[in-house]
Amino acid sequence: MADYCYNKVDFLGENSALAIEHFSEMGYDCPPFLNILLDNDAVYFESKRIPPLRDLQEIAESFDVDFKLICQLPNERTKEKYDYVCMKNQKLDLAAEVLKTMISDATSVDELEGIAEVIHEQADRSRVNSHERLILAHLAERKFNEINSNTQDQDQNIPSAARKIGR
Repeated sequence: MADYCYNKVDFLGENSALAIEHFSEMGYDCPPFLNILLDNDAVYFESKRIPPLRDLQEIAESFDVDFKLICQLPNERTKEKYDYVCMKNQKLDLAAEVLKTMISDATSVDELEGIAEVIHEQADRSRVNSHERLILAHLAERKFNEINSNTQDQDQNIPSAARKIGR
């Protein structure tokens, strides 16, 4: 029989209700989250041996929320605490914060490519450290995917010229 870790996670941020709703849609068991219970804006669940930090981080990033995790590992009496701040919410130095705003405001892939060049230049000038550069790259990738998915949705609604000709 596996040893279970008992976990409580609190999501923090504007979209915390969406993250909790995500757990409510999972049902009672959805590996690696087992015996899921929701209570007072907190999520309680069990996991095998260790908390599923990577899965929690992915959920937090997808909803742009931070979280606080309290877990009790198998055969341990003490509880461990873990705080996670999603990349969008991390505090950055001024130069990186300006770039983060530029990424957020971008509306096209061309704009993002220009911002990527600026990020590279700022990193070369040591105005953006490697941690900030990683965060900015992650945010730019998410924005790129968002722009591409919007473009694909629009393309699917417009019939192609070949389809028009065939009718």
